[in-house]
Amino acid sequence: ALTVGVGTVMDAREVVIIITGFSKARAVREVIEGGVSHMWTVSMLQLHEHAIISLDEPATMELQVESVKYFKEIEEIAHSHLPTRDLT
Repeated sequence: ALTVGVGTVMDAREVVIIITGFSKARAVREVIEGGVSHMWTVSMLQLHEHAIISLDEPATMELQVESVKYFKEIEEIAHSHLPTRDLT
């Protein structure tokens, strides 16, 4: 874990947060489905123009089904626009 201030994160051109594990599922729900709140400082990423939150499956367990479907659709669209590479 790394601790940085909110101002430092918000001043960054791009931000990537990786969240893993069921123990973080409530925080993920608050960050993605809740509003911006001082109780969940990472929720400020909702206001960042170039923020990506990457989750594993267990971290999504408290999200509403519609939220998970929405983000999976975005992922599918993004992958469909990436060039394919032959790795052989």
